[in-house]
Order: sequence, then structure tokens, then C-alpha cells
Amino acid sequence: MENLAYLLKLTQAELKVVLYNYLKQKNMSPISDDGFIYAEGDIPVLVVAHMDTVFDEPPKNLRYNRNEDKIYNLFDGLGGDDRCGIYAIIQLLEKFRPYVLFTEDEEKGCIGATKAVEKLDKPNVKYIIEFDRRGKDDCVFYDCGNEKFMDYIESFGFKTNYGTCSDISILGSAWDIASVNLSSGYYNEQTEKEYVIFGELQKTISRAKSMLKALKKAPYFDYQEIVYTPRPYSSLFAYDDMTDEEWILWFDRMFGSKTSSTNTYKVSEEQKIPQEEVSSSGIKRLLLTKNNKLKKDKNGENNGNE
Repeated sequence: MENLAYLLKLTQAELKVVLYNYLKQKNMSPISDDGFIYAEGDIPVLVVAHMDTVFDEPPKNLRYNRNEDKIYNLFDGLGGDDRCGIYAIIQLLEKFRPYVLFTEDEEKGCIGATKAVEKLDKPNVKYIIEFDRRGKDDCVFYDCGNEKFMDYIESFGFKTNYGTCSDISILGSAWDIASVNLSSGYYNEQTEKEYVIFGELQKTISRAKSMLKALKKAPYFDYQEIVYTPRPYSSLFAYDDMTDEEWILWFDRMFGSKTSSTNTYKVSEEQKIPQEEVSSSGIKRLLLTKNNKLKKDKNGENNGNE
């Protein structure tokens, strides 16, 4: 708890110095460059978090509600997005040595991640984990549509959800490595009402430790890009600019049997998703619907795992 509070109170510039020195103490030979800190490990997975927040100043009035297990700031936001991710990686490094990438300026358009793929060679890892997602159980894959990878990550207790963009959107695509973003216990991110449920962050860290322990048996997962094909009445990009509530309504309209006074949606049997499946796998099915196309290899088959 105290370590997370310490990380929350640092500026991005201060945090970069602290993390570089920490990795040096771990004998990981870190590289500190414009936009990122990077270090190779001896476990073939890359863990990622970003060092910036959307707030101009670190929080000065941290509080902890023991009954709710909640960390919050009385004024001006918290910065759990993504200091929770930084904290998670530090906890993993106490017992494991994965590849590590800390990026700058993710909130300004994944600037650090873009610089990393320009300057670094492709890491020799099986997949990428970023700790940068609200909540407690989400796994988000963005435009990576490797279904075997999705199933693998879900086997550790996570549930597929959707998102718009993060560092792994840049890293996974550029390096052809399947990537996932995991819940890190923060809520109401990028607002003055942001808070962190510390036990939920710890739960994700525990699951991540299980993932690292299982790496010997894990295959390499390649990045299989989902290519969205527009429909006459919509595009699957529609959710990008919607709130959660708007997206759910849109989802029901596209894949249910509802009609409105102004529009009637003709949904084929192939497009329908049974309502009982929506709660458990509807989002995943939306991402991988037969109206989408996965990137093909030269033989016309979907790319598999090595």
C-alpha cells in the first residue's frame, strides 16, 4: 500500500528516474531513452505500463478507506491510471524477471510506445501484458483477434471486454505479438473521482504471477489483426466513440430482434447472438463475428500459433 502511495505522488520525470534505478538494482541493464525505459528479462513475456497520467500535478491529499479498501484523493484526481500498472510490474519483479517496458505520454497518443517500436528490436517473448485497464476482471485485446490467445488469457479468470486504444495497440501490431490489457483496480479514471480498490489490483497481480509461472508451456501467440468490414447500416467501429451504456444499446440493436418506429434491423441467423450468450461471451463474439475477417497468410488460412 505504501509503495503505491509513493508512486502516485511522483511526476512522470521523477518516476522515470526511480524506475531506471530500480531496474539497475535488479541487474536488468535497463535502457532509458526518449519516450521509454526498457529492460530484457529471462522470462519470455513483456510487461508494460505507462508512466504518465492525465493530471498536471500528482495527488497531494491521498486517503484510504479501510472498510471499502479504497484509495482516493480529496481533490484533483488520483493517477491510478496507470500508476497501478507500474506498481503491478514492480511487485512481479520481486520474484520474476520478465521483459519490461515503461512508456511515456500514453495519454497523449501512445507517444512512448511509438518511439519504442521505432528504436527497439522485437523482443523475444511469447505475448505482451499491459496493466492499464479499469475494474477487476477485464481482459482487452483491441484489434488483436487471436482467438486462441483470448481463450488462454480467459483461462486465468479474466473476461473479454472492449476498448479503443492503448500502448499495446501500437506494440502488438508492430512486433506481431499478441497482446492483452488487464484490469488494474482503478475506477473513474481520468476524472477527479478516480479511486483504486487495492485488493482488486492485488488480485490481478496474483493472476499475473500464475501466468508467468505457466509460461514454459505457453506457445508463442502472434498478432492476428481484426479487419472490420462495414455493413449497410453500421460499422463495427461504432463503439469507439460511445459510452458503455450507448454501446450496450447499440449492441442489442445490432444483434437482437428489436425494432424501432424509424428503423427495422433485419438480422440474419448468422448474425444473431443468443441473448443468453451476451453476458458471458457476447463481446468476444462481436469482436470475432463472421462479418469480420482475420488477416490471412499466403495460403489463405488464419495465422496460427507457433
